[in-house]
Amino acid sequence: MAGFWSTLELVFKAVFGGVSSEAALDPLATASQQAPGDVLFVCGIAEFGVGGVEGSEIQSAIIKSLADFSGFDFPAISQHMAMSTDAVDPFHAVRDAQNWAWSAGLRHNCSALLWGDGVAGQNRLDLWLASKQNTYAPHELFISQKYGFSLPLGEDFGQSIKLLLLAASLRLSNDPTRRNLVSAKLAKALEYQQDRARNLDTIDESGDGVALCFATSALALAENGDRGWCQLASEVLEPLVARCFGFDARADRDQLTMMIAGAGHAGVDQLLPEHIALLALYGHLLNWSALGSSASRVSLLAVEIWRILHRRFEFAAGASVAQAVCLTRLGEACCAHARETKDAALAAEAVNHLRGALGASDAKAYPVLYGLTAYHLGDALIAHGELAKTGLLYESIIPFFQATLKVCSRRENPYLWGRAMFALATVQAMQGRDTRDVAILRTAKMNFVQAQQNLEEAGARSAARTAMGGQMRVETLIADITTKEMEASSGVSPSTAKIAG
Repeated sequence: MAGFWSTLELVFKAVFGGVSSEAALDPLATASQQAPGDVLFVCGIAEFGVGGVEGSEIQSAIIKSLADFSGFDFPAISQHMAMSTDAVDPFHAVRDAQNWAWSAGLRHNCSALLWGDGVAGQNRLDLWLASKQNTYAPHELFISQKYGFSLPLGEDFGQSIKLLLLAASLRLSNDPTRRNLVSAKLAKALEYQQDRARNLDTIDESGDGVALCFATSALALAENGDRGWCQLASEVLEPLVARCFGFDARADRDQLTMMIAGAGHAGVDQLLPEHIALLALYGHLLNWSALGSSASRVSLLAVEIWRILHRRFEFAAGASVAQAVCLTRLGEACCAHARETKDAALAAEAVNHLRGALGASDAKAYPVLYGLTAYHLGDALIAHGELAKTGLLYESIIPFFQATLKVCSRRENPYLWGRAMFALATVQAMQGRDTRDVAILRTAKMNFVQAQQNLEEAGARSAARTAMGGQMRVETLIADITTKEMEASSGVSPSTAKIAG
């Protein structure tokens, strides 16, 4: 992380951890440390049955597939969810159905609810997961995510759904000890399933849900401080993304980038709800992968994906949250690509997108989305100042990181809060260094300490170590400035003192 302290890579390379490569025979079934009767996550299984498939049989098959998943309970819910056919926008129809399902889950004291339809003629099962994620504004586009599996259900189905539920459980874990335990289990489970998830034959045989559950779990780890799986997860999704646009599923990333860029905005308005969720998941993974990645075309592809999604919701009625999410992620992607290509104009575009997203976000109704946008706007202003050679206007940048800290809960959003505090401390350290102001440096030191504490609690140990390194650098700088001030006030330099001795 030595390059982080250079002016070109200020914030992004500091707060992301690594993934253990330790193998596990079956981490989903055996790694739980909970007592047999200690249920920490309740996932209801709703009634199924559309197109001639017997709903009770599917419900029983799902529960049986998940029976060995300790620490989780799967009650049968006697309610069938359906989508309205009256909605003007199909995306809104799925969103409304998901919110209805989430309400049904809450009435039965569930942490989440699996629901969906069976398609008899095609031997297919389509699943949706309703959870607290429904109310989490930054994940607005994921609400319409559909996980498809082949009937009869096999081992890949069980392993994939367990990944999905571990990811949901991680997002609900407020206790640091519990969060670290779930993160470790999820990382081992991803390793166990990675060869299956990246095998296109497995996807053809078992359903695209195998890849989607894998990628969703990788994103959950990234948002908790461990982005080590994002590159692989984005590659796993690329055949599905290619099919979404009608391209060859076996195209490599360079070909996919050129084909998507060439397709432009044609047919964007006709994107199916599940394709919107797929592209959003892919775009999020690319944004995380672009942070310090040397992989080909990652940041450029991220920009193209988010341009498409932004165009889909730009003029859509009743989609203000989706519009803000797209603008935020587009600005983030443009900023990463601007740094990679040294393009000041693209950095200015990133600033404009993020200003638009911040203006469209309600800090009281959607505090996390507002805080996330403010964080990325502060970073984009840094990138633009560096690339345009205009310098950093600290008084204009610092308030955005402070806004994130103000609107986001330190306990409910430990990783985002820790990242924002780390960014604030880093900018203050640079300001104190440039102005030789010890008071500002002491404030930066205190903020590095707080960032380290929160990142440690979030499970982002590598980021916490980097924050500790920032603290040590600031302490050294304070000592250096103080020593020189004392020498100047006494009129004696170290060399003079040595000669005199």
